[in-house]
Amino acid sequence: MHERLPFAVSSSQHRVLGKQVVLQFGEDVVLKLTQAEASSLSFALVAVRDGISPEREIYMSPIASDAAFVGTVRDSGISVATPAAVVELDWPGVGSLAELLAAAIG
Repeated sequence: MHERLPFAVSSSQHRVLGKQVVLQFGEDVVLKLTQAEASSLSFALVAVRDGISPEREIYMSPIASDAAFVGTVRDSGISVATPAAVVELDWPGVGSLAELLAAAIG
């Protein structure tokens, strides 16, 4: 049985910024990332997951979004703060998010 991920990744087109990667947590939190922002976030997620980076927080305020990505690194994964709740991602979930972001840049 496949576990449902607490996020969705898709793409859209912005008339000025071009292709964007859309990261959605639940119904209310939508982050629209430029391709460069999605790439940076994907790399940061992999770096903390693999222990390459000692960072304890990942923060990104995308240029085309009102919301921000705020992820606190924990021993078991990353806690993503949203206005509605905290979304807990274990390390496999972090890896899935990084892979989906990278694939959406494509």
